[in-house]
Amino acid sequence: MNMRKMITAAACMATASSFAATTITVDSVVQRWPWNNKVDITYTIGGGQDLAGGNYQKIVFTTVIDGTTYTIDGVKDVGASANAGTHTVTWTLPSGVKSTSCTMSAAVYASDAPSGDDYMVIDLTKTSDNVAYEGLLATQAASNERYNTTIYKTDKLVLRKVPAGGPYPTGDSVNYSSGNKANSSKTWTTDRAYYIGVFPVTQYQYKKLYGSNPSAKTSTISGNTTDHRPVEMVSWDDLRLSTTTVTSSIPAVVSNSGTFFQRLNYITGNKFGFDLPTEVMFEIAERAGATTTYFWGNTMDTSYIVCQSNSGSSTVAVGSRLPNAWGLYDTAGNVWEWCLDETVNGDLTARTDVFTPAWASGTSRRVRGGGDSGNASSHASFHASERLGVSSSSRLGNVGFRVAMIAE
Repeated sequence: MNMRKMITAAACMATASSFAATTITVDSVVQRWPWNNKVDITYTIGGGQDLAGGNYQKIVFTTVIDGTTYTIDGVKDVGASANAGTHTVTWTLPSGVKSTSCTMSAAVYASDAPSGDDYMVIDLTKTSDNVAYEGLLATQAASNERYNTTIYKTDKLVLRKVPAGGPYPTGDSVNYSSGNKANSSKTWTTDRAYYIGVFPVTQYQYKKLYGSNPSAKTSTISGNTTDHRPVEMVSWDDLRLSTTTVTSSIPAVVSNSGTFFQRLNYITGNKFGFDLPTEVMFEIAERAGATTTYFWGNTMDTSYIVCQSNSGSSTVAVGSRLPNAWGLYDTAGNVWEWCLDETVNGDLTARTDVFTPAWASGTSRRVRGGGDSGNASSHASFHASERLGVSSSSRLGNVGFRVAMIAE
């Protein structure tokens, strides 16, 4: 037996009764080297789910280790895709399990959502078993239509995956070549994927998890649901604790208490490490591959932003303007958004890693997502490379945040 194969792949083929054309074969199951509790499962789908026709499927893996059976739910556990082709997912072994006597099989079933790991969905109405993965629909536009709905601005948080790899562009050598806003052009590659919120966290979602709404902008606005407006008047310290440095993880809690992020991590089992994005993570996500001045092009287009001229200088419901190429909304306009980084002079080219925030022992933090609802559309703040510094204790009516998570 290959020493790296802690689990032996059973050359199994299972066909779902309601999808006779779909088959699944487990090709290999390999423990990661150096030895740890991560296992990579490679499998091949023949036929596959029909994304355009709405006939979705999910995968369930079953492994027997030393006589004990473990069920791996492709939707809730590993984000396995039922699209035609060969795929690899990573399963985290239960603590303490060590064996070379293992087999694995798999089956395909009908599902009410597309399988895959392009999106992570957190159900805020539950305090356990509340994370699921969903795949991209036949087009990005179709997925945008699915998620830009009330449920994902209230009882569910939805995050979009930024796959490992690249190259991912950031920076603007023309507009920000020096000074505190310096942000020269650079391309990045990553060895890990990450997830980032499709929307800034809404007032409803913050109150649902934290129990109160700190926002100042809660008045009724014609055509908008107040609950769907981005939460504001919440400081970096409120979210992460003033005693937590930018390079430290948010302390875990053993009850549903503490900051927004502590509660979010608690109800999801303290295993995902949800936090603010670094500013490099944010700009990569905002640009979605674009190298232009704005994420949509080189000239202003107010159909993408909430600004003074189209909002009455007030925040509006998230998702009210057009998304970027990856289906992320409000990455410019509406509100600025907190990032992990301390405000450090020098541009992003000085960073060596996408996931490591800049740190200089100060108390000023980066905000990104250029511009807010009170800025005129001509304001440079809407540039994709715009960055500002705000005191970590400041609670402002034009600064919100979105959730991020670095995948292992």
